[in-house]
Amino acid sequence: MRTLLPLLLIWFAYPAMAMQENDLGTEVQRAEGKEVYDIKCAHCHGYEGDANAVATSYLRPAPRDFTSGNYKFRSTESGELPTTEDIKRSIRLGMPYTSMPPWDGILSENEITGLAYYLKTFEPAFEGPYGNPTIVDIPKAPSYSDDPVHLARGREIFEANQCTDCHGINGRGNGPSAPELVDDWGFPIRPADMTKRWTFRASATREDVYRTFMTGLNGTPMPSYLQTINEEEDRWALVDYVWSLSRDEPDYGTVVSVRGQTGELELGDELFADATGTYFPIVGQIIEPGRAFYPGVNGIRVKGVYNESEIAIELQWHDMTAETEGRNHPDTDVPVFDATEPDTLTGGWSDAVAVLLPSRTPEGLERPYFMFGDSKFPMTIWYTDLATDSAVVLTGQGAGRITDNGVELERTAAYEDGVWTVRLKGSRTLGDYRMQESAFVPISFTAWDGFNAERGNKRGLSAWYHLYLEPMETESAALPMAKWFLIVLVAEVAIVGLVRFRARRRKKT
Repeated sequence: MRTLLPLLLIWFAYPAMAMQENDLGTEVQRAEGKEVYDIKCAHCHGYEGDANAVATSYLRPAPRDFTSGNYKFRSTESGELPTTEDIKRSIRLGMPYTSMPPWDGILSENEITGLAYYLKTFEPAFEGPYGNPTIVDIPKAPSYSDDPVHLARGREIFEANQCTDCHGINGRGNGPSAPELVDDWGFPIRPADMTKRWTFRASATREDVYRTFMTGLNGTPMPSYLQTINEEEDRWALVDYVWSLSRDEPDYGTVVSVRGQTGELELGDELFADATGTYFPIVGQIIEPGRAFYPGVNGIRVKGVYNESEIAIELQWHDMTAETEGRNHPDTDVPVFDATEPDTLTGGWSDAVAVLLPSRTPEGLERPYFMFGDSKFPMTIWYTDLATDSAVVLTGQGAGRITDNGVELERTAAYEDGVWTVRLKGSRTLGDYRMQESAFVPISFTAWDGFNAERGNKRGLSAWYHLYLEPMETESAALPMAKWFLIVLVAEVAIVGLVRFRARRRKKT
């Protein structure tokens, strides 16, 4: 009887559990959701929700296959389905640095709710017992602590749980396993660069980071640590350590202030130690054939120093791996993009970077065409293939019309812990154009990630920005003030002396 009692309790309890109403919305809500989905979502996710659509093959990471029931971002335990609120949160926020935009403010709350309910219709499991998943408790975050002991404990947990294998020792997404990672569908997947909090998906509050660690990301190599990190204090130490690696926003700039100095520009750490760096976004070139829909580099930090005749520029960017073998060049032919044969993870291509500058004085807002200039407005290209030890000056009159000027630049290059640092030095004179002191110089950047098979027009690039060459010598305000003080003082002494002299003469007479 004692053995049967628990079974009887389960028997009587199970019908109640099975009959628990799942959150599937009403027929009207699902119908309204379908209407929104067919207009806004189907071209990427497919009309059947299976990620089989006209745009699917062009996108990395690939659009979610809703028929799999595999949702990355959830508040539920690993392997379980998401809640309705989880789905709504993903719709509202979108997925930063992917093709999935945020729909908050575009769709109404009712439309987002209806859409979430319609997405559930693609996976029958939402209608059964799995449709009521176990929600992981996400506590309110305690006050952030930057106490060194607390952060050291977080780093210890980070390393003990082998986070470094994928994310790298300092969280830059460059761990030894990173190049080999794929998702459940066999697509290459890159671990998050934890130093760029603004790229985190499903939001980036400390509670969100906690949720990701505790629930994992279904369909990816990212596991849940709910059962392996048991102490609440340790969980927040891990969250705070990851939080300490980054900042809230990228603080993108539009101008690099270039400091002037007399004497030689010796390429090295000391030259750029006091220079102000500016961070610029890098996006895929998607206009011309050779397109890069998902570039490997998404930002570049730039510094500059100049003297009477030359300018030195430092470029830094994060890269999962350093491709220092193979070849690259801006005029390399790239096959027309074939969605059925993705051109990724193919060997033979090296990392490379270029600084793009005008070859003649721009008129007003005029700039060279971003595809390496054209015949009417050529472009000067400072280029270096990082499989070599040299850098050259090229002239671009359009893609496929790039010539070598026979001029070499001084260059240094180093890759350390997921960061490329490249320094170039050359003349301030670019063809018919000279970078003038106290002037704004148009500048743009392009980067090739060899791991991502980028070459030629398959590349990441920036918009046009500016260098500002600060005045070489700024006259001190103290000198003019002292000069006028002396002039006024002499004048006052002279006036006083003259008045006294006349007063003495009047007394004598």
